[in-house]
Amino acid sequence: MLGLWGRAGAVLLALTLLAGCLSRGVLYDDLRQTRDQAYESWLRVRESGDIPIPSENLTLDESVRIALLYNKSLQAKIQEREVARGQVVSAYQLALPRVDVAAASDYGSSDRDSAQIVLRQPIFRGGGATAGMRAAKLYAFWSDESVRDTVQKVIHLVTLDYYAALLAESLCQVNRDAVTSAEAHLNDVRVKRVNGVASKYDELRAQVDVANFRAELIRQENNLLLAKTSLLRALGTATDAPIHLSDQLKHVPVEMDLEKAIQVAYKNRPDLYMAELNIRLQREQVRAIRSTYLPEVDLALGAGSDHPREGEKSWDGSQRAALELNWALFDGLGREGELIAAKARLKQREIELKSVEEDVFLDVQQALLNLKIAEEYVESQRLSLQHAEEGLRLAMTGYREGVNTEVEIVDARSALTEARGNHYKALFDHCQGRLSLDKAMGLLGKELEEK
Repeated sequence: MLGLWGRAGAVLLALTLLAGCLSRGVLYDDLRQTRDQAYESWLRVRESGDIPIPSENLTLDESVRIALLYNKSLQAKIQEREVARGQVVSAYQLALPRVDVAAASDYGSSDRDSAQIVLRQPIFRGGGATAGMRAAKLYAFWSDESVRDTVQKVIHLVTLDYYAALLAESLCQVNRDAVTSAEAHLNDVRVKRVNGVASKYDELRAQVDVANFRAELIRQENNLLLAKTSLLRALGTATDAPIHLSDQLKHVPVEMDLEKAIQVAYKNRPDLYMAELNIRLQREQVRAIRSTYLPEVDLALGAGSDHPREGEKSWDGSQRAALELNWALFDGLGREGELIAAKARLKQREIELKSVEEDVFLDVQQALLNLKIAEEYVESQRLSLQHAEEGLRLAMTGYREGVNTEVEIVDARSALTEARGNHYKALFDHCQGRLSLDKAMGLLGKELEEK
């Protein structure tokens, strides 16, 4: 007997030592080694060319398609569907039979070997089984809407990054043209100075003008590089891939009234569907808790055999078939507390739905207001651009005729550069406004669902 307890104590001591051997230093050494391996893996993938690279001429539609394939956030969210499938499969345990097999070797006052098999089929669970299975299927629907919500977020992110890159590219071109124009003007000033028509101050002022536009061009080129990198990051592709944006910022008027937009949003917004499903999930949880007040009835079939190690070597068999009823008449108010909490959570879900509906209204209203302002901004900047172009033309003509001064040329060119930049910013704001309205109405990716 002492030897038996000694062996058991030795096993417990060994398990205790193994459980306590993980120290902070050991853990972080292992994590650093894992990070080093991850870096080496990244280098190998980068050198092998296995990282997806988009085509050099990249359209907005193609960008969206690439992101739906490679965006890491979406790839992770899609696994939610597998989680839901697992819960649906797991829910069948509430209705299907369970088979348990057990074997034991007993040491003590009576040394015996035994084995048994038990089949238990649930017959009545007071509605708990059906509530659990319905909840699992509702969660599967919720996961689909969660994926659709992430798809819309990815499309919004990619489209916005694409528009931002287009804006940065346009501003680069504006400043590139301004540098070219300023350099041409500097050459004219130098020719005039040789002929005694322009002063040293005029030449210096023209040189400063060129330097200022070159500095702004460098800044805009850096912004363009960052914008393209952000776009490629959203696509889930190589962030240093050379790309050329094939689309342009365009002004596309939109006609939509508030009531119609709200109706479309109520029909399409995935967060509304998720909020509705949350309510139904919680109702099933309430039903499941209420079912615990009722008895549980199982059909139990069992067979077993055992024999002592000493003496007769034959096995004694036994069989059992029974209907088992278990009814927890009082569990210390545990069920009462769970039911109170579940009902409160149900009320929370109902309030959350109302909150999401209010958010939908505010999102749509704000998107329509922003779009209206962007529409007016586009029109005003279109007129400003026309006036600035005409102003520079008149200033240049007057300068050649000796009417206008160098300062007036600089002012006119700066005004035109600013007007062109503002024009592209207005187009960007309008594109962003259209995108925000589509997002607020839940229409992003709608054409993909219909294919």
